[in-house]
Amino acid sequence: MIQETEAAKSTATVKGIGLENAFPKLRFNRPIHLTHVGDDRIFVAEQNGVIHVFQNDAETSTTEVFLDISDRISRVGNEEGLIGLAFHPDFKNNGQFFVHYSSSVKDMHGIVARYRVKEDDPSVGDPNSEEVIIEQEQPFRNHNGGALAFGPTDGYLYISFGDGGKANDPLGSGQDLSTLLGAILRIDVDHKDPGLEYAIPKDNHFASVEGARGEIFACGLRNVWRFSIDRKTGELWAGDVGQDRFDEIDLVRNGGNYGWNRWEADASFRKQVEMATEKHDQPIASYGRQWGLSVTGGNVYRGKKFPELDGVYFYGDYLSGNLWQIRKDENGDYKNTLVRRTGQSIAAFGEDTDGEVYLLSFDGKIYRVQPTDEPENFLEGWPKKLSETEIFADLKKRKMSDAYTPYEVNAPFWSDSAEKTRFFRLPEGEKIGYRSEGSWAVPVGTEIIKNFRHAAGNRMLETRVIKRIETGWEAATYIWDKRGKDAELRPEGLQLELWMPVKGAKEWRPTTWHGPSSSECASCHVDSAGYVLGLNTAQLNNADGPKNQIMEFVKQELLSGVPEDFDASAAARHCDPHDKTCDLEQRARVYLDVNCAMCHRPNGPGNASIDLRFATDLDATKMINEKPAQGDLGIAGARIVKPGDAASSLLLQRIDTISNGRMPNIGSNVIDENAVELLREWIELMDASSAE
Repeated sequence: MIQETEAAKSTATVKGIGLENAFPKLRFNRPIHLTHVGDDRIFVAEQNGVIHVFQNDAETSTTEVFLDISDRISRVGNEEGLIGLAFHPDFKNNGQFFVHYSSSVKDMHGIVARYRVKEDDPSVGDPNSEEVIIEQEQPFRNHNGGALAFGPTDGYLYISFGDGGKANDPLGSGQDLSTLLGAILRIDVDHKDPGLEYAIPKDNHFASVEGARGEIFACGLRNVWRFSIDRKTGELWAGDVGQDRFDEIDLVRNGGNYGWNRWEADASFRKQVEMATEKHDQPIASYGRQWGLSVTGGNVYRGKKFPELDGVYFYGDYLSGNLWQIRKDENGDYKNTLVRRTGQSIAAFGEDTDGEVYLLSFDGKIYRVQPTDEPENFLEGWPKKLSETEIFADLKKRKMSDAYTPYEVNAPFWSDSAEKTRFFRLPEGEKIGYRSEGSWAVPVGTEIIKNFRHAAGNRMLETRVIKRIETGWEAATYIWDKRGKDAELRPEGLQLELWMPVKGAKEWRPTTWHGPSSSECASCHVDSAGYVLGLNTAQLNNADGPKNQIMEFVKQELLSGVPEDFDASAAARHCDPHDKTCDLEQRARVYLDVNCAMCHRPNGPGNASIDLRFATDLDATKMINEKPAQGDLGIAGARIVKPGDAASSLLLQRIDTISNGRMPNIGSNVIDENAVELLREWIELMDASSAE
């Protein structure tokens, strides 16, 4: 296994890897697959059940709907939907294609089905032509897997199914050869075995294993989110999403066992689990949580435009937006390298007829992967010490440079009781652009600074910097030394041991302060949330009259676009969630907006299909009386929010724990007890008349 912890360095003639918006006039809704049928068309599948087709031309401005089966798609769970598409190798003659989707007709079932084009119009798929090939019960609403691909040499259909969902593989699917879950399957869709809608290839390794499902090509997989088959070598590359520590890339072989849940990557996970095979096939590459939280498998480049990339496998991380490449060196060894922080929610990759590789993001755009003359700096140009920057005029006295403008937010993000100060610096002559809703428009070159101080111990902990660059944002964490003399740049983050006072007792307890890596910063500062989370009207509209913070920025010529008749009392304004003079529901909704909605929103990276933005009507948040899709923490009758019953409300329980299921799942090791009290009171006082 390779664990790469360094950024890219120049390789061969390639200085760096970049992304180009391949179709700037097109925008998609949660695109999850891109493919072709051997001609000059591109097909893009959306998770809601619509498949689009269009010409492979940068000037293309419209698409045609090739197939719409949204009426039979379940999107209750955020990982559910249309999750796989593959065209038959002989599509030009037989018009067959295959989809993998979560069924709304037969709830909690994954469907693999054959479709055909219309007889009178072969350019359009026929939604009435469905033939169900596989119907697999899904015990939970996550870990659906879903990818489909035909082998370029054998013509068989490969299918991924996750382990069925929830944490820890509770059903033991990964090492259970009697289920299709936790595996990649290989089937022959051109023939049928008795009792099946397909045939099982006789050379499938597990077809000859007693008690095993013969369809299984490889087992021991947790949740393969995207696999692809190299058109030149026939090698199957898969990205398998881990749980607690590692995500992995596997080169999948016939009969392989990739270890879950005895192993997570090559780290022991549960020693008591008995492996279904003698051999554990270790991943070809993996990365830890400081680099990302959800791997997205990619494609091997076999294009014509950039021969220097031939044979390079590209993959990414959905949450951090990191983009990696894996190359085989002259010794036959694989080298895994982080090549770019994209700032995108990387949902999938794909390739066109010519083998060019594309990246699909939930910002709705399709990006082409290509070399660039400008290498990604990965903070290499940043000063290694805070004292070497221009941020502080006097580091010893903690006096900020006059170039940085202080600001305060109405509702601070929970940071394990740390006290914070916030500043921004604009490029000379530039202004921030006001918006009444959502994040303000921040010009390239802007720096946002946040200092963290441990209030109980009066110790400086870290200074975080995010900087607006042409392609998005770059984040840096400077960790202060124990004496508070200076801070060191830590791109990989750092854990610090602290002591916290115990509420209601005259004692202290040890805890860990988690200084986030640059990749972890990118997991919250996402495109769908506007990257900068505090520069918006609701957070900065702090007073009526001349002392209003927004109007101060206008006077200082730092902010443009504010209406001349701006009325602070009528504009959006967050209350302090812990100010008990404010409305209880408003306080609770503000807390969720500030602490949770950067992920839990439309097209956000959160797994649960809930919308916790303050502006969303409560009945449209999809949390009231909704069954949880990501596990119930062992609570009978659990709901995301169950009015009148805080103990059965998972939203509260996930905030009130530091064990598995904790939210937020990164960057916090201390429960916000005031928030727990607030949310418990809010839920208990809800009208329970509609509760089940």
